[in-house]
Amino acid sequence: MKNINYKYNPKTLDYEEVKLSYWGKIKKLSYYLIASIVLSVVIISFSFYNTKSYIQNEAAKENQSLRQQISVLNKDLNLILDVLNEIQNKDDNIYRAIFEADPYPEYKRKLGTGGNPIKFKKYENIEYGDLVIEILQKVELIEKKLASQSKSFDEVFEITKEKQKMVKAIPSIQPINNRDLTRIASGFGMRMHPIYKILKMHQGMDFTAPIGTEIYATGDGVVEKVGWTGGYGKTIMINHGYGYKTRYAHCSKYKCKKGQKVNRGDLIGYVGNTGQSTGPHLHYEVFKNKRQINPVNFFFNDLSPEEYDKVIEISSRPTQSL
Repeated sequence: MKNINYKYNPKTLDYEEVKLSYWGKIKKLSYYLIASIVLSVVIISFSFYNTKSYIQNEAAKENQSLRQQISVLNKDLNLILDVLNEIQNKDDNIYRAIFEADPYPEYKRKLGTGGNPIKFKKYENIEYGDLVIEILQKVELIEKKLASQSKSFDEVFEITKEKQKMVKAIPSIQPINNRDLTRIASGFGMRMHPIYKILKMHQGMDFTAPIGTEIYATGDGVVEKVGWTGGYGKTIMINHGYGYKTRYAHCSKYKCKKGQKVNRGDLIGYVGNTGQSTGPHLHYEVFKNKRQINPVNFFFNDLSPEEYDKVIEISSRPTQSL
């Protein structure tokens, strides 16, 4: 229904319809417009307040979640540092100790670990800046620890390869087949000389065996001498490196030549009765840094603990050398 205004006319004693002028219409319209604007402002202000409050609440939740995640990351970095320190400890006190190597130098592990504090200045004024700087410093420390540990393991690897060569070179088997342990005739130490009949230092071990019994290299090395050596008769000398040499005396024939590379277990000659010998046997000596030492200490590679004990017992008997 159309909204019509009426005004009482005293002259005509009647109500007459009030018609708005042009400016009146504009005025009325402006009232509506102002009211709409005010209402819109009120609605927008209320909505903005609620939206801002919602955004602030969500931002606070995200910040809290972010801080928690950063704290978890910081703890994880601490665990990584603990693992690296444990690896370093094992490297110095186990891996290197096994190979008789010195610990990795501490000054090499600490190279560059001080860092440059200036590069972290830009993070001081950001939110959680102290935590961010702490994490970045730990990441840098981990990177440097990994780099130094990698270099240390490279050294250990090279040491291992060298030690593998040394382990293969060390004389560690009996020079003839002696599984039943019956061929040991005389051990290392003071023994009665078979010819001079006086006590004399016996610098090796004697193995009785028929002429022609195979003689084997007891470790990897290079044949240094093949030929006659005074009372030793026909002799083979092998240089194993690392200060080790072995001598095989009283041979009948050779199966190697000077300068030849041999491996542990290779056939190098045959048992004989040459030189100052009272019967077919092999006289075997082990040298360490030019000094003769007891060969019985080097039969660990082809004997069980029980057999090894028996060999020690047999070789220590006060028998006459051959």
